[in-house]
Amino acid sequence: MLDDLAELEPHKYDKFLHSNGVGYAFLELPVAVLEQQMPDYANWAVAEEDEEGNPTEYKTLGEYTIGQVPSIDGTTVVITLAAMEAKTYRTPAITYDDLQDWEDWLGLHGYTIDNWLTIEERNTLLKSEVYNNDSE
Repeated sequence: MLDDLAELEPHKYDKFLHSNGVGYAFLELPVAVLEQQMPDYANWAVAEEDEEGNPTEYKTLGEYTIGQVPSIDGTTVVITLAAMEAKTYRTPAITYDDLQDWEDWLGLHGYTIDNWLTIEERNTLLKSEVYNNDSE
């Protein structure tokens, strides 16, 4: 049985696992994409409800995401692909199911897992001249 497990291919989200065993993923995109409305099935996406508690408005990606870092010229932003932890807060630590939800929704907007950034890739990008005046 162990031999069978050793031959398993890595999961497509394994590269987003931090050394602490928790997944973290980021995405650089044009600031204009932050205006996209979140899907109605996303946790914490409801912006307003009617008197009966039915959703009447959903948050935009900009209202939904955390950890937004805009570029110096304001044309692009790096966002944290975050998951809901409670009705009032989210965390950048995500599960494979959360990553699948992000992959499905972002795929509708032309972003694939190949566009996502690991912690190391994000940190390198944020040190670049696009995001950091002090870069060399």
